[in-house]
Amino acid sequence: MTILETSVKISKPVEMVFEFITNLENQKKLSPYITGIEVSEPLKVGTKYKIETTSMGHVNVTLNEVVSFEPNQKFGVKTFAPPPASDVTNTYILKNDGDGTTLIMQMDAVLTPPGMPSMPGMEDMMKKQMIAGFEATLATMKKAIEE
Repeated sequence: MTILETSVKISKPVEMVFEFITNLENQKKLSPYITGIEVSEPLKVGTKYKIETTSMGHVNVTLNEVVSFEPNQKFGVKTFAPPPASDVTNTYILKNDGDGTTLIMQMDAVLTPPGMPSMPGMEDMMKKQMIAGFEATLATMKKAIEE
């Protein structure tokens, strides 16, 4: 497993940022591909929920489980991926920095799952692409929270 990390400064208090990231309906604001969210209980460690995504007419449903939930400090979710992909854990860490919040996004993932061809430089290429995607997500999050 590899831990990838990036962060963004948001000019809102940690309470507001935590509320945004733990309101699962807000995920629809972050991705036009998310078309449904099904959760049957309040979020806490152990809560499971499903996210439906639709792309080019293909619907995919992923199962997720909250693995860390520390109000105004940390929110972590494990996504169970169908093979050949591997499960990933995304963790948001919030730090009060006086005039806002530093939001750190970490992903713990296998970058080259078994059966996937491995070539020199492939893992670095995947890391760069994933970090670029995280930075885009955090930029969208920042804009939505600060509005």
